[in-house]
Amino acid sequence: MHFHLPLHLSRKRNQINLHLSEEDWQSAITEIDCHPHDCEIWSSRAGFFDGDHESRVLPIHVACSLHAPLEVVRAIVNAYPGCLTAKESSFKRLPIHVACMYSASEDVIEYLAREYVAGTLEPDIIGRLPIHYACSNGSPKAVVETFLSVNPASTLYADFNGWLPLHVAVHFGASTEVVREIVRVCPAAVAIKTKKSSTALSLAEKVGTKNREEVVAVLKGAMVTGQNDTRQSSFARRVPMAA
Repeated sequence: MHFHLPLHLSRKRNQINLHLSEEDWQSAITEIDCHPHDCEIWSSRAGFFDGDHESRVLPIHVACSLHAPLEVVRAIVNAYPGCLTAKESSFKRLPIHVACMYSASEDVIEYLAREYVAGTLEPDIIGRLPIHYACSNGSPKAVVETFLSVNPASTLYADFNGWLPLHVAVHFGASTEVVREIVRVCPAAVAIKTKKSSTALSLAEKVGTKNREEVVAVLKGAMVTGQNDTRQSSFARRVPMAA
């Protein structure tokens, strides 16, 4: 009996992946230039995310997980532009999800975000956007600013537990600058509750991070500002227009 592998699933180890695994970036680029279609070949990787689940991935996913420099990522995308929209098999994550989960460099994440803007609003199997992972993995302010610039609507996208990027940032101890920037772009996020009725402030009051007091102050300040804006809007509606 003969079994046929799915289209573009290789029986042999992809040489590009081999060079990536060895962090031999120049050899990887050379291999991509010589065999660009190998960037379309899926391979199976055991424990790709959690050490347990096997995932079918493309070289772009592998590159993003191994902190490959921008020139390598760009070479893969140029060889196979369709890789930007390709999701690995276990958690249905795009390359930009993987890049954020593995704390890829700022320039790689910005490149992926701007090359495939729609991907910044694409959820994985648990409902999380790339910005959720950026906020949970200590990404610098510049990375979060990229997402807020490319797709500010991502600030109001909740995962399957009702967690916004702001909830994730606060819970996982993101920098004060990151929290402040998310609040600046979307003050409404401060008042939104998770499915278990937690607000960003209630989460902040439970964490033991060094910047806890600063984050609490930022969130409380946003709440006061929001209340004042609401009162002013309400007052303005009650005041009759001058003739």
